[in-house]
Amino acid sequence: MAKPQPARATEATGRKTARRGLLWLVGLTPVIVGLIVGVLLNGTRPVERLRNIVFDEFQQLAPRPWSPDLPVRIVDIDDASLTRLGQWPWPRQRLAELTNKLIEQGAAVVAYDSLFAEPDRLATREVLSLLPASPERDALQKTLADSGTLDADPLEKAFRDQPVVIGMALTNRPSDVSAPMKTQFVRLGDDPTAALPFFRGMILPLPHLREAAAGMGAINYIPDVDLILRRVPLVFAIGEGPEKTLVPSLAGEALRVAFRTDTPVIKASNASGETNFGGRTSIVAVKIGDAEIPTERDGGVRIRFAGSQPGRVLPVWKILEGGVDRDEIEGRIMLVGSSAAGLSDLRSTPIDSAVPGVEVHAELIEHALTGSRLARPDWMLGAEAIALLIGGLAVAFLARRLPPTLAALAAFLLLFVCVLGSWYLFRYEDLLFDPVIPGASWIATYLGVTFVVYRQSEQEKRFVRGAFQRYLSPSVIEQLAADPSRLKLGGDTREVSILFSDARDFTTRAETLDAEGVVRFLNALHTPLTGAVLAERGTIDKYIGDGLMAFWNAPLIVTDHADRACAAALAMQAAIPDIDAALRAQAEAEGRSHVPLAVGIGLNAGPVFVGNMGSDQRFDYSIVGDPVNVAARLETATKELGVSIVASAAIRAAASAHRFVELGAFALKGKSEPQPLYALHGHQDQLGADFQRFATLHAAVLQGLASGAPDLPERISAAVATRDGARYLTFYKKISGKIGNGRAIEIEGEKSPGGS
Repeated sequence: MAKPQPARATEATGRKTARRGLLWLVGLTPVIVGLIVGVLLNGTRPVERLRNIVFDEFQQLAPRPWSPDLPVRIVDIDDASLTRLGQWPWPRQRLAELTNKLIEQGAAVVAYDSLFAEPDRLATREVLSLLPASPERDALQKTLADSGTLDADPLEKAFRDQPVVIGMALTNRPSDVSAPMKTQFVRLGDDPTAALPFFRGMILPLPHLREAAAGMGAINYIPDVDLILRRVPLVFAIGEGPEKTLVPSLAGEALRVAFRTDTPVIKASNASGETNFGGRTSIVAVKIGDAEIPTERDGGVRIRFAGSQPGRVLPVWKILEGGVDRDEIEGRIMLVGSSAAGLSDLRSTPIDSAVPGVEVHAELIEHALTGSRLARPDWMLGAEAIALLIGGLAVAFLARRLPPTLAALAAFLLLFVCVLGSWYLFRYEDLLFDPVIPGASWIATYLGVTFVVYRQSEQEKRFVRGAFQRYLSPSVIEQLAADPSRLKLGGDTREVSILFSDARDFTTRAETLDAEGVVRFLNALHTPLTGAVLAERGTIDKYIGDGLMAFWNAPLIVTDHADRACAAALAMQAAIPDIDAALRAQAEAEGRSHVPLAVGIGLNAGPVFVGNMGSDQRFDYSIVGDPVNVAARLETATKELGVSIVASAAIRAAASAHRFVELGAFALKGKSEPQPLYALHGHQDQLGADFQRFATLHAAVLQGLASGAPDLPERISAAVATRDGARYLTFYKKISGKIGNGRAIEIEGEKSPGGS
């Protein structure tokens, strides 16, 4: 049957388990809260800003590779072109000339990033309106009208039947202006208008120009809250009421015309192969010709930017003057826009702080044609939540197990791995994994668990200092406080060395003292003896009147506990002469007789149960077990045997640095067999050749005692004549006298307070 654990130990173990469970619960709280908050905060402005900072850095570190072979060029109305060709606005005739030039050299499509919403101020009708009214002006106007040149627009002629796309602007101001779109989308899945960016009105080009052009697309952008363009919509919704019109972006319309298709496909949730699981409608992809472009839920495309490229830009003046090779135009999508100061609509991108808006259209088309699919799928939030949970558990475990510095380093390393993984997915898989929310949660987890560990550590240190300040030296207490894990407070069975000391003739001494004098005597006795114990890392168990009980190897592990107990006993005996001298001087000063001081010490070692014992209201850190009884009886044996320090065989075997003198085998109360006892003689480093000589002579005395040798007195005389043997004269007298009377020595003694 297993030995039941003491109730105190069981209770302490339960408290420790509860504290550990509480620690883990508190440590996991930031993980759980971080997971919930991460889901709730996803898409909020603060998180989006942090996320955008990370993804922008990735874009700057690894922009999309650009090649001159990409079929997109920007026809730039730059400052040099304005200097050479005149200030803006140019006559429509010049733009018609530019359009014709591009078409003649094989452009796949010419797309104008501008509105043609107003008549040409240099058109014939506009010039005639500037002349004063007269019969001559009216006659000229009639003649021009009859010839068909009064309202002729050279751009209309240049646009007609050619792959030309012109811009339109969407606005949130309701307008009555409407026009049929050149593009008719095929819709797959849910109604996409619920997810698309919505506008109420639009600003259209002049009717004759939009009728002549092959396509018409919105030039609008929707920047993020920090005014940086990261995503560009491919499709917009416009109109009031349930029936809304789908409007392509300028880039999307340019792609449609280039691919010579009339029906792009917009693929929404719950289309074939797509399941929305009851969630809100989202756009999955837009297919234009051969290009299927993955989108985010609102139909926007997150562009993998290549940045401004000089090789992508062709100045207008060079084209008009024939300074551009045909290879730079033939088969390419030509986007006409302006970088001139005062004309361009500058935009900020993750790579460039200010670029002409036409470059964003070019980036979007290149992104689509190169198959880039920089995306943040719906399932990415789930992946981030899993990373948050697993990483949070790892951080909580490490913060609990490692020192704060190492735990912080481990948490930082985990965060670095998370960012590195996010970078890998961006760089090689075109996926956007957000490290912000998991990282923030891990930091919160680390701080939370570290705070709890710190609080627990401080509580344990306070408990250790309060519980052991009466038993241990300050240095040992600080060691325990620094590492409370070395202490098993609930109770433990451990091999210890035990010391009992007791002053001789205490009753006789007490008769000469009043109560206050007894207290002064006890303080004068115990103070230096306690110092000797604490100096050897011993634990004071209790004071029993003039007696003292101490032990070693608990609560701290002391591997050489037997040697330290012996060293403390020798130091205690060495202090007795000084204590006695002080007591003698005090007695003489008070005019009373002095009782000489002598102290007996018993040493034993063995397994005991050690821990806090007592009641809920009061308890002591103590030891219990039979070795405690034996140590107490060995202290009693010092008086019976006439030696100052008596040790057991267990102490002699364990204290390898000390030397002992065999006393013989003696019957101890509670033991069925006689027990070998030894006198602690001294530390081996302090003993010389004389001890070896004495040891030989002492062995002869013991042999003579056992055999009743007639020359026993001579043997004793020879032994005590040595320097080391003189102290054993009393022992020889007591032992020979008792044996001579024909009696075996029986040592009873009192049962120790810590015995069993």
